[in-house]
Amino acid sequence: MSSVHAHRKLARKINAFISENDNFLLSAHINADGDAIASVLALGMLLDKINKKFMMVLHDQEPDTRFNYLKNFDKILSYDPQLSIHPSCAIILDVPGIKRLGDVQKLLPPRSHIVRIDHHPTEDEFAELQMVDEGASSTTHLIYELIETVKTDVDLDLARAIYTGIVYDTGRFSFSNTKAWDMYICGRMIDIGVDPSEINNRIFFENSYEALRTIGKGLSSMESHLNGSVIIIYLDYESMKNNHHGEIDELANYSVAIRGGEVGLFIRESEPGLHKISLRSKGKVDVNQVAKVFNGGGHTRAAGCRIQGTKEEVIAELLNEIKKRL
Repeated sequence: MSSVHAHRKLARKINAFISENDNFLLSAHINADGDAIASVLALGMLLDKINKKFMMVLHDQEPDTRFNYLKNFDKILSYDPQLSIHPSCAIILDVPGIKRLGDVQKLLPPRSHIVRIDHHPTEDEFAELQMVDEGASSTTHLIYELIETVKTDVDLDLARAIYTGIVYDTGRFSFSNTKAWDMYICGRMIDIGVDPSEINNRIFFENSYEALRTIGKGLSSMESHLNGSVIIIYLDYESMKNNHHGEIDELANYSVAIRGGEVGLFIRESEPGLHKISLRSKGKVDVNQVAKVFNGGGHTRAAGCRIQGTKEEVIAELLNEIKKRL
């Protein structure tokens, strides 16, 4: 529980920052996932409860609609150069480095007025005040710790956001980042009224027809490399262009679900010649270090990056870096 006490200490500092300021910008990383979206919405609900003004802005032009069941999802704005926003301060969530904010970084106030709450390894010090724990399962977990210090009530809408962020980033409590404290928090959210089956179905089992067909195509493309230690799933631009990327992210986890495999790669061509790579590891290889070679990042067992080139060039570069670490 020592980490919980450390969280609470930092949370009290952030609570003081919130009390002293108003007109907040809330944002998260490009291609915001369940943890990023849930943490932004949960923090927004908290600010609303204590009568603070805020605006939620993401780089993404179409936030992942799987999470539209969460309160205020429709109030998330997509970045637009015409947005007339002049925040006094900002709280940035699930973002290890400023470049991962995308265009939203253009809206940031001075560093002294920025707070970062995250569970990823720090890439740069763009925020004056930080609540960062690489051992935490999710950023939403840390938002719960902040809520605890504010002593506000957690209603059902807020509970659904907290549960969503934690269950998403722990893969329904199946990933190695799952802690007993996550289950305790989610148990409390269930006591408040959260329906686990409803949220699990919304996130993991309500895919579009096209997405499931694309997942099948991805699985049929599976390749084995380096004597079976690396499994690669690849989808080209034509396969990707009619899909919301979030719906097929599960392919990243399938890539490391092969007996004998150590590293899994899900590579999709997001634009002609530009590839987005999701890396997964069973633990022998630190894929965060691999991703960093290509200006990406993440965690020891789950990371991501983007690489320009042909399919053959991208795979060769990735295998070269992974081979050094096997």
